[in-house]
Amino acid sequence: MRYLPFGPEGRRLSVLGLGCMRLPVHGEGYSPIDEEASIALLRRAVDLGVNYLDTAPTYHDGTSESFVGKALLGGYREKVAIATKMSRKCVSSREECRALIQDQLRRLQTEHIDLYLLHNVTKDSWRFFDEVGALDLIERARERGELGMVGFSSHEEAEFFKDLVDAHDWDFCQIQFNYADRYIQAGESGLEYARSKGLEVVVMEPLKGGMLARDDLPYMQTFKDSGRDWSPAEWSLRWIWNRPEISVVLSGMNTLGQLEENCRVAMESGPGMMGAEDLMVIDQAKEALDEAVSVACSGCAYCLPCPEGVNIPRMFTLYNNHVLGGGHTWGRNMYNFSTAAGERAGNCISCGECEERCPQDLKVSELMPRIHEELGSDG
Repeated sequence: MRYLPFGPEGRRLSVLGLGCMRLPVHGEGYSPIDEEASIALLRRAVDLGVNYLDTAPTYHDGTSESFVGKALLGGYREKVAIATKMSRKCVSSREECRALIQDQLRRLQTEHIDLYLLHNVTKDSWRFFDEVGALDLIERARERGELGMVGFSSHEEAEFFKDLVDAHDWDFCQIQFNYADRYIQAGESGLEYARSKGLEVVVMEPLKGGMLARDDLPYMQTFKDSGRDWSPAEWSLRWIWNRPEISVVLSGMNTLGQLEENCRVAMESGPGMMGAEDLMVIDQAKEALDEAVSVACSGCAYCLPCPEGVNIPRMFTLYNNHVLGGGHTWGRNMYNFSTAAGERAGNCISCGECEERCPQDLKVSELMPRIHEELGSDG
């Protein structure tokens, strides 16, 4: 495994982390976790040198943290850094924020959580965390030795993301980043900004919830024509590890085959190791995906501001990925849990102001109700 210094103390963490949100399960949902298969997977990851484990109180219907604590018994806890989070979905008051940290220590069967994040920070949840003084509680827990490095994760756009970077003396952040999403959410500009401010950057969704690992999407022919014997997943991971700003890439691996492949690619990849021709192939793959979208939004944002607050470009991005992925859950999750309520398509009143400004002549007032119907909680 390849390692990089993480933080001012120079702790060395593996460039590949195990995301404990997509572990093997019994059945079709998120629970129950298949403990036998998942323990074998987690411990094999550690044996292969993976020493960054990422969980959260909401993963696997609230069972991921307890599973991780159990799986690390027998000497594995000392080999890894555990990252978990304070999720807005789990807390509604300052006292519940305080209690959550203690509950997480018990569930993880540890006296110290190495890395602690505010989870999925949106404009709405940031106001809540600020009002209840969540960061004050986190810093006090750090002073007691219960928590280590402090960070945040977010799927918000670059402008708000940069405000978050500047809002606290963070140690690290976690962003969605892959070649298909390089210009949305925090994107390249947010990645570079966070590093310029001294934050370590952890990447989530390197395969876009598994979409970029599939062999039936438009990029596949581009990869076949390249002459490289790389899977779609390997192309995406190599492209991310080519960036020098990135410290850790989290992958939600749920088979030993995926784990073995990702560990191999981690060893063979690194900043500057993709040549110009390889980068051109990635650009062509992105173009193939972009051309296959359902709504031809260029992301110019001329439609904004919407008088009702709808984040129109974001809605089109989520919808396009939802359709391209054949109803993949990523779009619904981003809509319902990672987008501020005031920015969702359901707030559209079909006033038509945006349509007057749209250079693509998109029928926004017709599309927003459809998007809300498809992606909303009842979709």
